[in-house]
Amino acid sequence: MHSYYRAIGFSKLKNKIEQNVLINTAIKEAADKREIDVGADTKIIQYNYQIGNGFGVAVIAEADSKGTIIVDNAFPYCVGTSITYQPDIQIEGHTDTESYSAVSDDYNLGITLIYKLQNVTDYVRSIWLNDYYKNPKKVKLGALSLSGRILYGVHLDHVALPYEKQPISNKERKRLIAKARSGDMDALEDLTLDDMDTYSLMTKRIKDEDLLTVVETYFIPYGIDNEHYSIMGIIKKIEEITNEFSEEMVYNLTVLCNDVYINVVINSLDLEGIPQIGRRFKGIIWLQGQVQFS
Repeated sequence: MHSYYRAIGFSKLKNKIEQNVLINTAIKEAADKREIDVGADTKIIQYNYQIGNGFGVAVIAEADSKGTIIVDNAFPYCVGTSITYQPDIQIEGHTDTESYSAVSDDYNLGITLIYKLQNVTDYVRSIWLNDYYKNPKKVKLGALSLSGRILYGVHLDHVALPYEKQPISNKERKRLIAKARSGDMDALEDLTLDDMDTYSLMTKRIKDEDLLTVVETYFIPYGIDNEHYSIMGIIKKIEEITNEFSEEMVYNLTVLCNDVYINVVINSLDLEGIPQIGRRFKGIIWLQGQVQFS
């Protein structure tokens, strides 16, 4: 059974039998149904069953010409509200199910992102239209979390001393990363020197300050699962939503992490502290993305 159903308010699901009841309900009542023919008598259907604003259950199924439907896989989802630009998004399929992961380099985060593709039928349609070679560049990032904590925000009032070098701005860093990836050794050297200066400054400050006051946000791969990350980001928007089926309260948090906006859905039972705009969310997330293929 998928453990992340808890994040959208189904903490009391006990087994796969109850999960199948939820999946069948999603198929029958989903307002958002998308399908694509993949053969003479076969089609792929995606049911997006919204539980609350921005999140719900997605079911990927295969149907034949007689109307027989076989569920391939199902997963809880959270749709992002902000568009993030990625230089080159690649889609990789999983061997056992009709599911995919997206891979892209994010210059804001400085790492290669791997996240679950939400809009499966849109991608399959792009393949059948021979548009798969046109790499998309826009994605809305959403995430589910089973464990989170609210931290106070920090005031960035550190004044550089005369012997300290000012850090590279985020805009300049993105430009240098792009040049370094194309083989510019000068840009690579500038990035290396900036990282060394940052490390030196942090080493000095950490002697007298708490780590979470020195580091405002971070985004780090977590564990052995490619789509999981440990993050800390600034809360920019909060929605409190009650799951009508379970009556559990769920938070939909818009979090800014290294200049990237991510919507994070978490069950109130799993969140320590009271979220407020300006405070920070710290937790483990399962990252997902709705890629724009046109």
